[in-house]
Amino acid sequence: MELRQLRALQAIAATGSFGEAAELLGLTQSALSHQVRQLEDELGQTLLIRARPKTYPSPAGEVVLAAAGRIAAEVAALEHRFASARRGPVTGTLRIAATAMSFTYVLGDMCEAFRHAYPQVELVFTAAESAEQAVRRVLSGASDVAFGPLAQQHESLAEVKLARAEHAFVVRQGHPLAGLAQVTPDQLRGFPIALFQPKSGTRSLTDRIFGEHGHPPVLTESNDAQFIKRMVSISDASALMVAYALAADGVTPPLHCLRLASSPLVVDVGLIHRKNVQMNALELFKGLCLDLRGPRPRELRVDEAGRAPAFAAPPGGRSSIA
Repeated sequence: MELRQLRALQAIAATGSFGEAAELLGLTQSALSHQVRQLEDELGQTLLIRARPKTYPSPAGEVVLAAAGRIAAEVAALEHRFASARRGPVTGTLRIAATAMSFTYVLGDMCEAFRHAYPQVELVFTAAESAEQAVRRVLSGASDVAFGPLAQQHESLAEVKLARAEHAFVVRQGHPLAGLAQVTPDQLRGFPIALFQPKSGTRSLTDRIFGEHGHPPVLTESNDAQFIKRMVSISDASALMVAYALAADGVTPPLHCLRLASSPLVVDVGLIHRKNVQMNALELFKGLCLDLRGPRPRELRVDEAGRAPAFAAPPGGRSSIA
């Protein structure tokens, strides 16, 4: 098993295409296919399902990809450690775009760890009005990486899945619905709602939940999570919130969480960057985030919100970043 084979597998899984992956790695398509075939022969497993319109990993391929992510992070850390001794500290600039909520509740821990590991890399932050706007900055080249919901479905973007984030509706303690554990959209329509602004990930999910019948009466709209929670705490409104935004922040009293009765509301979140950009700082940032994530994407659940930072060191182990 060789690193180039694992990188080939990662590129195909990221792009969904042998042709795009070959272009990304600077290989011919036949050379790329040969590398994957060698890896499959060595492991005795089919790692990729060659389907249309996209090629995707088999269950065995998912296991190998998870290991490949950990190996890539370790290799990046080793390269940095010995390159630093030989050539001096890693330098450069990394431009990160995300919503203020993501910076507050998720990216802060990652960026603090990155600054500690690579103090000579300048981090430039842009607080976007929505996750969609953050991704547009990456597409335009104004930012190098964004954090937000995945499944952007854009052929020039690659994604790094960090977590599956649960969403739930919240109401104040003492609200008429606070005695319930689950609710239906019809039950929520009997009370006002505080909404995030259009084009935010949470707002898009809220719009899908209420569908053609429309929202309940709107109390307010804002992309400020603390403001939304404050408005819920002093009214009979509900609001849909992502698990990591439910961390205690000293601004509002604890809110009561209501899961949707029909199905769990779970969204994949992570890093988004352009496929055709090769940046040392970006690769190191991705490796550090995967290291903080652990061997598989985190499950950010509503009932565990606030107990620990979303991306602290992996449970039961230390981060490999010195």
